[in-house]
Amino acid sequence: MTKRERTRRLLLEAGRELMAERGTAITASDVVAAAEVSNGTFYNHFVDLDEFVQEVARRTFHAIAEVAAVETAGADPAWRFAVASTRILDAAVQDPTWGRLLLQLARSDLSRRAELERLRADLRAGRRAGRFVYGDDRITVDVVSGTIIATIGRLVRDDVGRRHIVDVVSRLLTVLGLPDDEARSVASAALRDVRAGARPTVAAGSDA
Repeated sequence: MTKRERTRRLLLEAGRELMAERGTAITASDVVAAAEVSNGTFYNHFVDLDEFVQEVARRTFHAIAEVAAVETAGADPAWRFAVASTRILDAAVQDPTWGRLLLQLARSDLSRRAELERLRADLRAGRRAGRFVYGDDRITVDVVSGTIIATIGRLVRDDVGRRHIVDVVSRLLTVLGLPDDEARSVASAALRDVRAGARPTVAAGSDA
């Protein structure tokens, strides 16, 4: 790892810790001080604070999606989709600050971004396997990603509880083509699986 890469990692880790404490009410000076790097270093890596916040959210999102992908490698596409969606939503329950950061990331049109490539791959696989009636066309990706973002907003804003995650994931599975009973069963099992293996939200500096 080069010195530049180490410095960037320090900034991202410091920012994640600060935002966990204060939300997004931080400054570049706060981040530099917490990372214990020289003044001005921040702008050698990021255009502004908004870009920095989005990068923290992006890395965390990517890391959570990577964990889900590894855990469900080779499994039924419907199960992979349910676990990945549930893990992302449950992370917002565990850590509302991260949920708010992801809502910031959504401002840059999340459905077009590389962060959703795993989602698109699961949708394609589900369509090819005959599990889903829709694949990774733009409308389906917009419906799924938009629902997930809206649900994160509700989870961090309202006291709806984790059963809401099951309701949302099962509805998405139904929209994609699973029968109602199976969709509910898969979504419920996914939440049990995620909660049984619950771990802290992955740090922003993780190179997943």
